[in-house]
Amino acid sequence: MGMNTKHIGANMIFGGAAMALNLFINFFITPYITVRLGAEAYGFIKLANDFANYASLISIALNSMSSRFIMLERENGRLEAARRFYSSVTVANMALAAVMVLPAAVCVALIDRIFDVPPGLLFQVRLTFALVFTGFIVHLAFTTYENCYYLTNRLDLQALSGMRSETVRVAVIIALFALFSPQMSFMVIGELVSTVYLIVINRRYHKKLTPDLAFDRASVDKGTIRRVLHSGKWNSLTRLSQIFTNGLDLMITNMMIGAAQMGLLSVAQTVPNMIVTLNAAAASAFGPNMMQIYARGTKTEFRDAVMTAMRFMCLFTTVPVAVLITMGREFYALWVPGQPAALLNTLSVLIIINSCVTGPMQPLYQVFTIADKVHQSSKVMIVYGAASLIVTCLCLKVTNWGLYAVVGISLIGSLIVALGYHLPFAAIHIGQPWHTFFPPVVRNVLSLALACAIGFAVERVVPVGRSWGMLALGAGITAVCAFALNVMIVLTREERGKIAAALRRLMVRKR
Repeated sequence: MGMNTKHIGANMIFGGAAMALNLFINFFITPYITVRLGAEAYGFIKLANDFANYASLISIALNSMSSRFIMLERENGRLEAARRFYSSVTVANMALAAVMVLPAAVCVALIDRIFDVPPGLLFQVRLTFALVFTGFIVHLAFTTYENCYYLTNRLDLQALSGMRSETVRVAVIIALFALFSPQMSFMVIGELVSTVYLIVINRRYHKKLTPDLAFDRASVDKGTIRRVLHSGKWNSLTRLSQIFTNGLDLMITNMMIGAAQMGLLSVAQTVPNMIVTLNAAAASAFGPNMMQIYARGTKTEFRDAVMTAMRFMCLFTTVPVAVLITMGREFYALWVPGQPAALLNTLSVLIIINSCVTGPMQPLYQVFTIADKVHQSSKVMIVYGAASLIVTCLCLKVTNWGLYAVVGISLIGSLIVALGYHLPFAAIHIGQPWHTFFPPVVRNVLSLALACAIGFAVERVVPVGRSWGMLALGAGITAVCAFALNVMIVLTREERGKIAAALRRLMVRKR
């Protein structure tokens, strides 16, 4: 059994649509906040969400591996064991949520002692952090419902649920800004409401897609929880290393440079973070199918599935990065007028340029989880993350590099680890030669270089800085040409044939 192209296609389409909606929302909200409230306020909103990500370390060990164990048991017909994993993880999540209440309250109370907070923003910053932590705790308590999408390979439904939740978030935010004077906490109020709404949707789909996984208190087993935690603890360490690498950027900037510079960095991170999120969402569409193939023990087919996923990921990574590199300065001048466009563009490029290597590798990161080989990856990543954090702080202390040190060191380190560890060892862990997965990455780097050449040529002809219409025209021409180039360079003849056949079927249906 090969790749389930029907489900993968649906997963990618709906996942892409959900990311597009999120991009659309941030596109309008970010400049509104920076103009009305200042870049510092925007920075604190992102910092609050970063802190929720730090808190998620406590749950990653449990939830990153729970779907793997449940799926393996269900795929092999052991439903009692699957229910035992589901029920045990559910109880553990609720217990963790209860534990998180006290440290969250302490953090909110001492927020002005931890960070450089302008006095005029103190109440709103404190309220923002309180609401973000509340949303995180509520989501954690009911996060087990989300397994139903992965277990049934229906990530398209998960993306659709996310779109509905995003729509609720936007409606709440717009209503608050329309009815009251602007406040930074309005952003996270909308997030909290949408989180509760999403939990209701997830519960409904859980009952529909996985009725065999009804909660059973008698099935709760401490040994099962320990087994999941033992396997997932390495994912927590990997996430900790990622936090050390770039997740602490805003906090370090606030503490060592100042709130104003933190605000600029948060704006510069917005577009790169959207691109990274889009890449991760696209890669997740392949995860369930890869897991099913691996569970059946067909390693050669699994290797081919990973290679196909990597080649298709190349289609998502090159185009937005090329547009940002070639037209980013004009974009920022139009998007956040009054902010230093050249600086924001340089920072954004330094943040995202490594995706020409790490973008196609997104499916490879799932290999370590699927094959239950995350312990080695975690050890490498924690050493790398700690080294990156130490070097960044030292550079800020002894040099005047400022924000360039914060983003530049993360860039160099991520490329070293990706090329020196993840690419070769992902292949080794599934019994393949170490160089197996290098070709798609090399082709993607070549594609990015050619796409940038196209973008710079278009930028010389089209006055992209004159208006949003001209920018959209230039970006559109670049995107179409770069995508077509990617299809020819990256995909195999068979894969191009499948895309052409799918397009022909779509055209026939429209007729």
